[in-house]
Amino acid sequence: MAQGCVAVEATDRRRGAAAVPLDLGRWGLLAAAAAEREGVRRPAELGLAFVGETEIAELAADWLDSDHPTDVLAFPVEANSRRARRAAPAGDPPLLMGDVVVCPLVAARQAGEAGHSLEDELALLVVHGVLHLLGHDHAGPLESLRMKRRTRALLARLHRPASTHPGKPGAAAWRAG
Repeated sequence: MAQGCVAVEATDRRRGAAAVPLDLGRWGLLAAAAAEREGVRRPAELGLAFVGETEIAELAADWLDSDHPTDVLAFPVEANSRRARRAAPAGDPPLLMGDVVVCPLVAARQAGEAGHSLEDELALLVVHGVLHLLGHDHAGPLESLRMKRRTRALLARLHRPASTHPGKPGAAAWRAG
């Protein structure tokens, strides 16, 4: 899925008949738009994978020393915000930003706890993951605040919360980071 200069390969690696269908094109476009809004100006590629709890738990164990499934993981390759903002020299291959891995089952539980839709939670996680690929982090209080603000700003610009659609009461209270 390509939008502007950022190409996104979105895949659904979940197994089982219980998996809720996902609009991979939509989520790929959101990831590309978030990267471009963050200043990516050169040809770039990123992967976006939706996985089950077993796979995300294995990844979390390998990379975070965590013993439980998480909602989103980001695996940056070459990207950082400075490099992504520079024009690519003629003939350079696309910048390999990395991969964002999202677990819709964990997202569904978090959406219920936060009182918003799965759609809104997935949007938050996709944007959050793209920000990680570009070097944003939430290791300390200041970094966490900056990342939350950036996530909210991108969501406000690029994603209309399901809870604000006609016929649905209230506004989404997004949690990020």
